[in-house]
Amino acid sequence: MKNWQSLSLCGLLLVGCNSADNESDAPVPVKKAPAIGEVSHKESKATVGGSTERLIGGIKFQIPAGWEEKSLSNNMILGEFTLPGEAGPGRLTLSTAGGGTSANMDRWRGQFQPGPNDPEPKESQIRGAGKDVTLLEVHGMFNDTFGGGAPKQNWELLGVAIPIDSDHNYFVKLTGPKETVTARRDEFIKFIESARFDN
Repeated sequence: MKNWQSLSLCGLLLVGCNSADNESDAPVPVKKAPAIGEVSHKESKATVGGSTERLIGGIKFQIPAGWEEKSLSNNMILGEFTLPGEAGPGRLTLSTAGGGTSANMDRWRGQFQPGPNDPEPKESQIRGAGKDVTLLEVHGMFNDTFGGGAPKQNWELLGVAIPIDSDHNYFVKLTGPKETVTARRDEFIKFIESARFDN
């Protein structure tokens, strides 16, 4: 009887050992890093003062109070906000794309037809995400190639390209009635200056 109990105990110990070995050999799941342009729908938020810190597509921004976050209209956009204004709302979008800075900004210029009293498109350098970034300002009649609808008179664009690598940029684009965009210009620049890559 004692021999049978001893054999049973050894058998249980062997089963336990094999079970432990199998668990230790099992692969540990590793979260796959998102490719350029992919975005997690579980982005983090944190309130700082009157603004909200928001992680969007790998970059953290301070979102000013009063900006209304919208649901994504297509999978090319990482984030979208409506900026209220008396002349009508502005639309701010965040996205990534290849093709370099110049080609994409030329496309933005091509969406506008300046009038005789509109200033020429202007490029300048500001800081964002720890880098020198290009700010483009364009005025005129806006032909929204994605949104469709009739051309919009007396509109303005503020657009920024934050370099990711030699060919890819993170783009932030604000379009809307000139009065609205002009009133939000300082807010827009502070938004870009708050940007930092999530390490």
